Amino acid sequence: MREGSDGGIVRWLRGWQSFYRQVNDEATGHVGLFEWGVALTAAIALMVAQFGAQSSNVAYIMERAGLDLGSYWELAHLLAWVAACVVGYVVIPVVYLKLSGERLADYYLGFRGLGQHMGMYAALFLPASILVLWVSYWPDFQAIYPFYSLAGRSWVDLIAWELAYGVQFFAVEFFFRAFLLQSLRRSMGVGAILLMLLPYCMIHFTKTPAESVGSIFAGLILGMIAMRGRSIWGGVLLHWLIAIEMDVLSLVHKGTLPDWPL
Repeated sequence: MREGSDGGIVRWLRGWQSFYRQVNDEATGHVGLFEWGVALTAAIALMVAQFGAQSSNVAYIMERAGLDLGSYWELAHLLAWVAACVVGYVVIPVVYLKLSGERLADYYLGFRGLGQHMGMYAALFLPASILVLWVSYWPDFQAIYPFYSLAGRSWVDLIAWELAYGVQFFAVEFFFRAFLLQSLRRSMGVGAILLMLLPYCMIHFTKTPAESVGSIFAGLILGMIAMRGRSIWGGVLLHWLIAIEMDVLSLVHKGTLPDWPL
């Protein structure tokens, strides 16, 4: 039993080593107009996602549209933030890829390579879930989560927010683990993961220090799995489940989790 287990680990490590060499051997090392365009597109995308849904902008649009959302203003603002993330992280990169003649099917949107790596995603979920349980007792954690402060008002509020949050995680995974990795893979090989890691860590600076540190390890591992498996959906699901756990635990600690409807 032990030998079989050790043999499986050895084969797994050799598989990653072979993949690493293959990707780097195929890399050209050449930075051309396409790669310049990727960098500029990424910069614009990051700015749109960061500043596209500022509260003043959302309030102005709501006022011009004659909308008075009352106590749902905060949820509307967060939905606008999710929309800004979709535009920045998905729409803008997709437009650039289409204009460049790229096939979206090459950008890790399939499910074919997902099954063989689900064990790795599950192995990542368990320690991450335990860590979240630990940090959920920290006051600075509870001060941030849930992002939607009225999520505990009702199950409608909580479910609506978590569904929108899931869409945002798809946008993040597509941008960092599909657009940046695949578009730079041909020139940089596995080095594309390291470049992706920098802005990915930085978008966590507005959260807790623990999350910023964790994003380094998570971004590295998720980038490697996405590049090899050519699918982002495991990362989307992992991110979403952890986020739901974070929100629910924060509500539980604060005593604001909605009552069961039954």
